[in-house]
Amino acid sequence: MDFLTKEYTDIKKKTHRVEHIILSANNRNSKEQIMEELFQALTKPIRNITA
Repeated sequence: MDFLTKEYTDIKKKTHRVEHIILSANNRNSKEQIMEELFQALTKPIRNITA
C-alpha cells in the first residue's frame, strides 16, 4: 500500500494528512461504516482559526 497518497495540499497550500480505509463493498456492516465515515466527514464543524 505504499502507492497510496499520505498527504495532500489544498487550494490554500495547506497540507493535510490522508487516512485510507479499506472495507468490503459486499458486507452490510462495511457499507454502514462507510456511510458513517462520510457523514462524520461532511458534517464536522469547520474550525475558524484567526491569525
